[in-house]
Amino acid sequence: MNDDDTTLHIERVIDAPREAVFAAWTTAAAMEEWYRDGPDYEARVLELDVRVGGGYRIEWGPAGEPPYQETGVYLEIEEPARLVITETLEGPGGAGWRDTHLTVELEDQGGKTLLKLTHRLPTREHRDGAAGGWPGFLDRIERYVTR
Repeated sequence: MNDDDTTLHIERVIDAPREAVFAAWTTAAAMEEWYRDGPDYEARVLELDVRVGGGYRIEWGPAGEPPYQETGVYLEIEEPARLVITETLEGPGGAGWRDTHLTVELEDQGGKTLLKLTHRLPTREHRDGAAGGWPGFLDRIERYVTR
């Protein structure tokens, strides 16, 4: 299977400076906002060490139900332009993936930000699942940084 079969690419222009968008990816309070998929959702950042070799751990999901758990390690950090992170996702019923590779690039567009997300996943099915989830996360990031 080639890289194009398992890699998700998303680009979006966000009407906020890239410093604000970068901060949304790297601060616990922001992450706890954009990981929630609605008022009945909870999100808790349990670990956040934003440095190369540092990691994060967050749990989120509908209140009262078993949460999704995501962990990762920061491989590259170029503030406010780039993050490269490993990502392991464990969901209820065994859904998820291990040690995927996520790159977030933020380009200044005259006060707006061009966000380029590249997520390398293990299978085409995982890519298709991520393609269904990432737009909602990006919508919430955009709402967070533009309010």
